[in-house]
Amino acid sequence: MKATRRLVGALAVVAALGGGLTACDSDTNTAGGTTGGAGASAKPADGAKGGSPKGEPGSDCGTPPQLPAGHKMVEIAVPPSKGSMSAKDAKPTCTPNDWIYHGQGEAKYYIFAPETKAEIALGSGKTKDVPVGELWMHAGDCLTNQSAVKQPYSCSGNIYDITTNSEGKVTSIKEIWHP
Repeated sequence: MKATRRLVGALAVVAALGGGLTACDSDTNTAGGTTGGAGASAKPADGAKGGSPKGEPGSDCGTPPQLPAGHKMVEIAVPPSKGSMSAKDAKPTCTPNDWIYHGQGEAKYYIFAPETKAEIALGSGKTKDVPVGELWMHAGDCLTNQSAVKQPYSCSGNIYDITTNSEGKVTSIKEIWHP
């Protein structure tokens, strides 16, 4: 029990210092693997084996999730304003609960293309197409006033899958849901 507490404490220090985990320990639990809405889940690669009775990944999450060509995960850093947003690149980190995306480094400035396609998460694997302005309001509420978010939406870590055009403008943005 003491060893487990020390391990959890050590992991908290590493997480607080911004260090990444490279392997999972199925004997620890990080209460969802995120803090302050800073991550989103990505399922382990097909080759990953669950090693615990709860179906959590075993001692190795396997290969990190691979995004389709042209896609990028970001964590919105500040509420988007009309036509733009600041976001950090989000990288997958192995946790006892799954792969979780976390924003890293300096936030980058993004401008939205005029016909940006936007989707807000409704639950596991479900999204709803919305006008991009509705997504900006939703993302802003999730960052500053979660009580303003009404069903069927919820806040889910501020992680978004984006695509950009050759000018670097966002052409699609989809909120990533996690439990």
